[in-house]
Amino acid sequence: MSPFPNLRRFTLRSKIREEKGSAALEFVALALPLFIPIFIYLQQFGALSSGEEIARILARESVRAFVASDNDLQAHAIAEKVVRVGESKLGFAPDQIGKSELRISCRSLPCISPSNLVTATVTISGVSSGRRVSASAQEYVSAWQ
Repeated sequence: MSPFPNLRRFTLRSKIREEKGSAALEFVALALPLFIPIFIYLQQFGALSSGEEIARILARESVRAFVASDNDLQAHAIAEKVVRVGESKLGFAPDQIGKSELRISCRSLPCISPSNLVTATVTISGVSSGRRVSASAQEYVSAWQ
């Protein structure tokens, strides 16, 4: 006879049969590992979205600087400089600055002529996700140019 009659005997088998706390254990053991791929996907999606946003900003700002220039030669130099300065301001690593590609296309030549449509396309290789992202922006040269 036990000196403590109200004390139940602890056994592993009795603890396994007990349902108390099993929902939390099931959640941790089964559901939590399913969230890991979701977290990885969201991180990759965020990195790719960030790269696309940076490309859009650089394209938009470079085409604005291009159409505000006085002549084609100056316009190309200024647009290129806008991209390089933008890369450093938007958080590119020092070894990645200068690796973006800027392409300028115009409806007619010379580009800096009244009401001419100018398109700037910026392509960035592997900013944070290892993929190439590209964005374009269009702007008209002033009709009063």
